[in-house]
Amino acid sequence: MKRDRRHVVIVDRSDYGKYRHQDGRPFLDPERYRVTLLTRPGRGRDVRPEDAVTVVHTDTYSEREVLSTVPALAAGAPVDAVVSLSEWTLLPAARLREALGVSGPGWSRMEPLRDKVRMKEYFAARGVRTPEFTAIGRPGDAAGLLERHGAVVLKPVDSMGSAGVHLVGSRSELRRLDREGLSAGSRYEAEEFIDGRLFHIDSVVDRGSALVATASTMLDPDTVFPAGGVCRSVLLDDGPERDTVLAFNDQVLGAIPWFSGVTHLQLFLDRAGQPVFCEIGGRPGGGGIAPAFRHRFGVSLVQAALLPQVGEPFPEFQEARPPAERSSGHAVVYPRELGALVAYDRVPQEEWIVQFSPLYRPGQQIVPATSWGQGIAMITVCGPSARAVAERLDRAHRTLRVTVRP
Repeated sequence: MKRDRRHVVIVDRSDYGKYRHQDGRPFLDPERYRVTLLTRPGRGRDVRPEDAVTVVHTDTYSEREVLSTVPALAAGAPVDAVVSLSEWTLLPAARLREALGVSGPGWSRMEPLRDKVRMKEYFAARGVRTPEFTAIGRPGDAAGLLERHGAVVLKPVDSMGSAGVHLVGSRSELRRLDREGLSAGSRYEAEEFIDGRLFHIDSVVDRGSALVATASTMLDPDTVFPAGGVCRSVLLDDGPERDTVLAFNDQVLGAIPWFSGVTHLQLFLDRAGQPVFCEIGGRPGGGGIAPAFRHRFGVSLVQAALLPQVGEPFPEFQEARPPAERSSGHAVVYPRELGALVAYDRVPQEEWIVQFSPLYRPGQQIVPATSWGQGIAMITVCGPSARAVAERLDRAHRTLRVTVRP
């Protein structure tokens, strides 16, 4: 391989398809880049010979396993950049940059975008309002916090998608959890329960400033996964509420002036309408966020997150849709029954459907959801307003029919 090609190592947990344009061209031009894809066993089978991609299988969730690839990487072509776009691989990729002497954010900078205790310590120290919180070794360690606030949330410090989260509203419930133990095999934190609404802001960020930011609100709790139910999110219409959450987003991003890429910020507006930090990820948000962003701006969030990590300029962001199609939203649909999926018998096909994503294959065993994204389908829609989008999500949910064999 010619040395005039820059060598990029991507640390991921998935296939290479997400690093392509819709017409199949890779975001990283094989004439200019050679790529080593570190990914989990069984992934990367979609790589084509012309992609100039070498696949290396390892446990990319493990810093130790990722670092075990250093000798082989160091013996090959010099590495120019290490890329990560996944929550689970942010810290292993940061360790790999340090081990290879590659520029880009190291572990100490990325930790506040991954570890929920360190995250709140970091942003609170820079003037961002956060809930009162504490690291805990067992549920009983949250007793003082519960006494002060009446309700607390216990969550793993390194998880995502609301997996392993417990809302505790009484001393008896806390004692029960203390006896039984927590559901995720992870370190935990406790934080005061914020009585308010949950929002998320998805931003393309250049050195701590948002180039583009979309603001959405959750219409349903993202910590419970009811059988046959949904969890919906819709973009906010213009107005004071949107202005408030976007201003808070600017404050949070201003605390990471070294960061360029894509962020997914979650925050609350309390009963007084004041913003409170929840958490932030240094990567694109999941669900229907990426399809909705591409629909509106004609640009992939993956591409927007990738390019600054390899030293390339951001793509141009322009409104690609008329006003009647600029609002959007998505819904995770949870299965009504468990068993083997036979078929998706009826799926929504209206012109305002941006993307319908089945999350199971025929023959797969449907299991109870234990995190936000473990539904049977993800539906992304567009419309002229938040209200219209919410109505279309409900209509799409009612349309969907699947056959399940017990």
